[in-house]
Amino acid sequence: MQRSVRTGSLQFVTIAGVILLGAMMSGCPARGIGDPCVPEAIPGGGFDEREIYVETSSVQCRTRTCMVFRLNGDPSKVLEDGTCPDNIDCVSRELPVTVDTSLERVFCTCRCSATDGDSNTPLCDCSDGFHCVDVLTAGGAGVRGGYCVPNDLCTADEDCASGRCDLDTGVCLVNET
Repeated sequence: MQRSVRTGSLQFVTIAGVILLGAMMSGCPARGIGDPCVPEAIPGGGFDEREIYVETSSVQCRTRTCMVFRLNGDPSKVLEDGTCPDNIDCVSRELPVTVDTSLERVFCTCRCSATDGDSNTPLCDCSDGFHCVDVLTAGGAGVRGGYCVPNDLCTADEDCASGRCDLDTGVCLVNET
């Protein structure tokens, strides 16, 4: 009799532990590719539209990677109405990703390709609306390579469905028909 009581108690504790663990894990919403993020380190005056910034270990992203793709401004200075008085390096939520002051250029991403096939870290698949673009050629083997970016953004012609990338803005050009 005592043996069955102990087994029953052990099963109850195990089931209760699994339920508690499941409840704790569901408390935080998952952040995936394309979710908004704000980098922890923002340069004075904001980011330079000629650069791509990748922050690994971002606690805001489920992927742990926050990217600033050629943004002109400071993502912590967001204007909801789309205006920027006195040109104070602000960005807007209302602008499309093709505009260099759009907050859509700051997003959670993941590494989708490794330079020269060298990778000790797992790679991801880009979700709908995103494609893999070679972004980092310098740095450690665990960060070099391609990252998922919105389909309208690019670093080279081959990144675009049209085959044409405006290298000055990082935006895919639309073929005129």
